[in-house]
Amino acid sequence: MGDWKQSGRALVRPLVAGLDRLGFTPLAVTLLGLVISAGAAAAAAGGRLRLAAALLVVGAGFDTLDGELARRQGKVSRQGAFLDSNLDRVGESLLFAGLLWHALAGLPEPRPVTALLILLATAGSLMTSYARARAEGLGTSCREGLFQRPERMILVIVGLLLGWTALEWIIGLLAALTLATTVQRIVHVYRKLAAAPAASDGQPVGKDGQS
Repeated sequence: MGDWKQSGRALVRPLVAGLDRLGFTPLAVTLLGLVISAGAAAAAAGGRLRLAAALLVVGAGFDTLDGELARRQGKVSRQGAFLDSNLDRVGESLLFAGLLWHALAGLPEPRPVTALLILLATAGSLMTSYARARAEGLGTSCREGLFQRPERMILVIVGLLLGWTALEWIIGLLAALTLATTVQRIVHVYRKLAAAPAASDGQPVGKDGQS
């Protein structure tokens, strides 16, 4: 995995250097990536699925560039990582919203079952991310999961390229895998916390898990 990351960084280094020379900041690249993701969502809503796939690929590239640019410019920060993670969720949600619109209003006949699967896939994707974030908020790690964001994006892009009929099946698979990953992470973190020493700060834990 480390070798793969190093190879990827070497590949994008010229692009990062070019963005640096043009005066781009990591925040600007992050926001541009979000705009591209919104364009992919609009294309999906209009039934232009291959265009949506192409924009997702470009957006994924920008998702890599902002971190590399931050490292080059010495601007790596917790607030940047926080913003980047949240905007990733926004972009992903916009894409699902575009697909939902197409399923209900862009086809000759509405596809309510597909719409339901899109909602389940959205919930599963967000809950997968939330489970990790909540675990880290409680002081433990959670990188486990059979189906994380890169796999989700690859599967969606493949479905968009194959066309709507194949995409409907892929959305069903995506819903099942994301929800399974959520359950996997919940069980993993629950067991991990149960085996760890209890917090000793004396502060009560509220319903949402926050003290």
